[in-house]
Amino acid sequence: PRGPPSPPVPVMHSPPKKVTQKDMLDWKIPPCVSNWKNAKGYTIPLDKRLAADGRGHSQVVINDKFAQFAESLVIAQEVAREGITARIKEKERQQRMDKDKKDDELRQLA
Repeated sequence: PRGPPSPPVPVMHSPPKKVTQKDMLDWKIPPCVSNWKNAKGYTIPLDKRLAADGRGHSQVVINDKFAQFAESLVIAQEVAREGITARIKEKERQQRMDKDKKDDELRQLA
């Protein structure tokens, strides 16, 4: 068996110092304002919620091509609607013709 290992290297610490009031204030972290959790049930003002959310800090930038894209979507929707109505009308016309044809056949038999 081996002998005991060498003792660990001692960690040198600076002597502890008292925490001052300024240090305590510097290290104070403000409480989180959340839209999801409110453990104590406090009423949080709306401006604090919005400030915590961060949505008001950024500028909304809309691309110029978005208007063209939206317009092309509207046009495509109109074309699709026209196609659907045309198919429905054609189907109704075909059903009417089939019904008339059956009526004629029944008249011929009678």
